[in-house]
Amino acid sequence: MNLPLHPAIVHFPIALFITAFILQVFHIWRPYWICRTTSMWLLGFGVLTSFGAMLSGKQEAIKIGEGGYSLDVLKAIQNHELIAEITTWSSLIIFMVWLYLFFKYMDDTQIDKLALAFLGLLSLSVAVTSYFGGALVYFHSLGIR
Repeated sequence: MNLPLHPAIVHFPIALFITAFILQVFHIWRPYWICRTTSMWLLGFGVLTSFGAMLSGKQEAIKIGEGGYSLDVLKAIQNHELIAEITTWSSLIIFMVWLYLFFKYMDDTQIDKLALAFLGLLSLSVAVTSYFGGALVYFHSLGIR
């Protein structure tokens, strides 16, 4: 049985990045309701799983490329790959910068607000990537065999 890994892995970074954003909103709104580093941990786990999703997605794209699909489908795959790679690498950069700023300026709560802004942009990027990936499945029927 040849089960694709990409559909199983891809939901983790989506959920982790968006949950990190939501919990960061709660932290800014009510700082003592939630630990200050919870969103940072979620972002870190999201970075790890996003690299797994990216690598498994590349393997699926190689399989799909051998299938003889139309140019529109291949263009849609390229768009999805481009935005997914931007999302994955930017999540790593955001995580590393956040860690650096957190440990360098541990008492500065402005870092939390800056992290919220970047987590919001990252969540938007994840939503766009998810839309393009969902379009590949539901409009072009990729991965349904």
